[in-house]
Amino acid sequence: MKSVVFIGHNECYSMSTDDLNKAIIECIKKGAIEFFSGGQGGFDRTSATAVYNLKKDFPHIKNILVIPYLSFNIFSEEIFDEIIFSDVFEKYHYKVAIPQRNKYMVNHSDTAICYINHNWGNAAKTFKYAKKKNLNIINLTEYSE
Repeated sequence: MKSVVFIGHNECYSMSTDDLNKAIIECIKKGAIEFFSGGQGGFDRTSATAVYNLKKDFPHIKNILVIPYLSFNIFSEEIFDEIIFSDVFEKYHYKVAIPQRNKYMVNHSDTAICYINHNWGNAAKTFKYAKKKNLNIINLTEYSE
């Protein structure tokens, strides 16, 4: 089963939602069924909402939220088909649980749809990890590292 993880910065004001939708549809046409989001920040919210909206045309896809800790504030629970919490995250302090959750999503994905335009922060670290794990990378910006 093919899975896609969304990796991006909180602020993604210049991102084209048309480009995001095209990238998601391209993945669906190549067999992607599961779409993982971390639910933290602008890119995550925009991506999860896009998958939710595309379910009208592609009802077989799954919009999955992966939370790093049980007290995580979920922005729109109703748009997700599934919410995953791994007991692996329980052993970590909540600030460490977030990067561990990000690695979990990358490790369970074939492709990453990204909005990365600088090299600092958790999104940039996760982007580097996805490249190291040889995921198919679709970056919606011109940035590369």
